[in-house]
Amino acid sequence: MPVMSGPRTRLLGPVLAIEAVTQSDSGVYQCIASNVGGETSAELRLIVMAPLNVEVLPSLLSVHLGGNAEFTCIVSTHSQAGQHFITWFKDGRQLPGAGRQSETLTLNGINREDRGMYQCVVRRGDDTSQASAELQLGGLGYLSTSKQFTIDLILK
Repeated sequence: MPVMSGPRTRLLGPVLAIEAVTQSDSGVYQCIASNVGGETSAELRLIVMAPLNVEVLPSLLSVHLGGNAEFTCIVSTHSQAGQHFITWFKDGRQLPGAGRQSETLTLNGINREDRGMYQCVVRRGDDTSQASAELQLGGLGYLSTSKQFTIDLILK
């Protein structure tokens, strides 16, 4: 399909200029040159690399003592951008053990020490991005929101 001049594309003689490139501009481009001596062509593959975009879902999770929790690290990037590596942290410290390199972090038998901030750090080449989520405890031994509100009123 021929490339036409438009709001973001300009043909400047033998040069194709694309402004504000996006991932949708990725693809194979073919340049065809011809004169009285004949015709020749060349192909170029353009891969637009978007920065890593990382999100942890859910961003806030409340679990009862003894329950289970699961966080998922969602990585948005170009499919041809190369392999990425995921590392999970809790309160700034890397989590040990098997399965921590995966996109899903599962915590079984939640106890008080498990509450805190969880971080998914994603590396792809020289690019790094991260996102965080919080694990809160609910259930026995913790005040409900209404009791906290009542106590706040009494203290004020």
